[in-house]
Amino acid sequence: MGLVLSSSTLKPKGLNSIYNYIYNMIRDKKRAYWITKFEVMLKKYHRKNINKIAIKLTQRGYTARYSMAQRSRKKGVRCTITVEQIRQLLFYHYHKKCKYEKDRVLDYKNMVFDHRIPISKGGESTLENIQVISRFANNVKGSLTENQLYTLLRWLKKIEPELAKNIKVRLAKGRM
Repeated sequence: MGLVLSSSTLKPKGLNSIYNYIYNMIRDKKRAYWITKFEVMLKKYHRKNINKIAIKLTQRGYTARYSMAQRSRKKGVRCTITVEQIRQLLFYHYHKKCKYEKDRVLDYKNMVFDHRIPISKGGESTLENIQVISRFANNVKGSLTENQLYTLLRWLKKIEPELAKNIKVRLAKGRM
């Protein structure tokens, strides 16, 4: 028969309900852990809305994983990265310089996940193939592999700085 926990909690009826209740409790504890961990780190860089930003970063781990799984499934590639690994990447890269655009500091507004080898070219959603870069760099990179992007960036360094900047902006906006 059913198990009644209390009038203010879920009332599981059978093993599936008990499993779901326990799963949700564990998930909520992990979520609270990450919110607290992000809050401690964010105090170094922000004065306002620390809790709000911590919640956004924690939630981004889940939404990014879900999005990667959907895209990977459509292209028939593996997706083994976990929500915990994504949150660790967010935590580690927060307020560091972008790998490709050294003048851009990564924060909750401009951090994105990128596949070093794009899904469109058979890249998998694995910890080894995911990197955190700025939204601008991701837009410039598009479906290029990491090596192709480095080739493009080396070429851009050889031309006039104003022209290189113009080309990067156009690439980022999808106008080339």
